[in-house]
Amino acid sequence: MKAVTLIRLQRGVTLIEALVSLLVMAFGMVALIGLQGTMRNSADLARQRTEAVRLAQQEMETLRAYSLLQASGNAEDQSRAYAQIVSEPTRTDAGDDIGNASYNLTRTVNPTADGLGVAVAVQVVWLDRFGQQQQIQLDSVISRSDPRLAGALSVPPDGTPLRRPADRHPTIPPEARDLGDGRSLLKPPSLASGVAWIFDNKSGLIIQLCSGLSASATTETLSQADVEAQCSGSVNAMLLAGHVRFSTGETPDPELPLSPALPLNLGLVAVSDKLPAPTHECFDNAPPTADPTRTQGVRYYCIVYPNVGRTPPSWDGRLNILDLTLSGPSAYRVCRYSADYNADKSIGNAEHPLNYLQVEGSLVQQNFLVVAGSRRCPAGYPLDPSLGHFFNSATVEHQPDPQ
Repeated sequence: MKAVTLIRLQRGVTLIEALVSLLVMAFGMVALIGLQGTMRNSADLARQRTEAVRLAQQEMETLRAYSLLQASGNAEDQSRAYAQIVSEPTRTDAGDDIGNASYNLTRTVNPTADGLGVAVAVQVVWLDRFGQQQQIQLDSVISRSDPRLAGALSVPPDGTPLRRPADRHPTIPPEARDLGDGRSLLKPPSLASGVAWIFDNKSGLIIQLCSGLSASATTETLSQADVEAQCSGSVNAMLLAGHVRFSTGETPDPELPLSPALPLNLGLVAVSDKLPAPTHECFDNAPPTADPTRTQGVRYYCIVYPNVGRTPPSWDGRLNILDLTLSGPSAYRVCRYSADYNADKSIGNAEHPLNYLQVEGSLVQQNFLVVAGSRRCPAGYPLDPSLGHFFNSATVEHQPDPQ
């Protein structure tokens, strides 16, 4: 009896469960439909924003693409000018016809405070699917620069991108006279010298020799006629130049050496038996006798002919100061200004090594310091303007031979 009653009580439970499941599924379907609508609206708005950004970027790049600063005034000329970058009333229907929204574009232009450009704001406004206003805005600054300067970006640099003194190779001495035809002239500072050198302004190499000149002539007084008459042929030679300073007191000063200049000569000597000294000729303005009034040192210039059998031509050698007493009670010591200036952990040819090896170009600022033989070469100071050291004054022993 009880079993029959229990069966009767369980009748219809499955139907109720099915109805509840249908109800839950119905709620899920309604939520899913709402989610799909939201996703569709978000995708639609994203597409509209992408189109608005494209329109704003297109407007900005069109303004940047001006081809001249001022309009030519010719009505048929369609060239864009910087002067035409001005504020503009709102443009309706700025987008494409195939879009699902209409875009209004507004351009606002104001000069910058420094007057060197304009601040541009491009705003795009549209109504989305629900009629709500949406907008994006791009801001930028357009510089007032001659568009012709952009052509320099396509021109490869000539040698070095750094600005060169007098628009010529940095190894050409500043006292050399520019001849105006891609060459420069220098007459070495020697009272007995009747020679001069012609440099190529691009490479810094010596390409011509001048001989038979008046000993009293200088780089500035040589006439163009003298240059054309006395400079002939062509050579392939390199310059080696610098200063010799003197600090022969009790405490050598590498930064301010003001001792009197001494008579001397300079010359290249062989590095080893296998590397003979290159053919060269050196000139200087050293006094014939010790001159207490000369405290600015001695300038020297050497012309060096490389070994043309090498590719590229180069030379090896050691530059020594000659005719200077290096032993005995009145001896002197020769130091050279030298350090790892470029921090590459080596002393290259331009940094004044003891021995020059495979030199392929002209070298300048190869400077020496002469001190008393009883004193050591001063260590000097690294470059530090905050401490008053405006150049690297480090020196090392050069003569007598440190090796």
